[in-house]
Amino acid sequence: LRNQEALFVATNKDSFDLVGNDARHIAGNGCTVVALEYASKRTAINVGKPSGTLVDLIRSEHEGCMDDPSRCLFVGDRLDTDIKFGVDNGMKSLLVMTGVTTADMMIQLGEGSDEEPLPDFIAPFVGIMAKE
Repeated sequence: LRNQEALFVATNKDSFDLVGNDARHIAGNGCTVVALEYASKRTAINVGKPSGTLVDLIRSEHEGCMDDPSRCLFVGDRLDTDIKFGVDNGMKSLLVMTGVTTADMMIQLGEGSDEEPLPDFIAPFVGIMAKE
């Protein structure tokens, strides 16, 4: 990171992850990114959700698929990255309850926020959408 010409890229800035049967909180990738940004006095290019860089890549690689983003469904398990990405880019969003967002968190959040918007739909797991 001392070389100012070197790209400093982050794949996500997740604040925490849940691990184990007891859903313990551990520091997410975002903690490391922020520490490196601070130490290097540089800002990482975030190419992950909810970055606009990712939607630009989708548009460039899949011509026409984002002509009407409201016809797209973005599926994820985090409000602050996955659902925010969908909402920020005009897509419908589906929260699956297999990740860090819990039912208790949803209740505490109430009507949502800019940083943690509510999804359009909620499902217990993504497999429920599979055709039998």
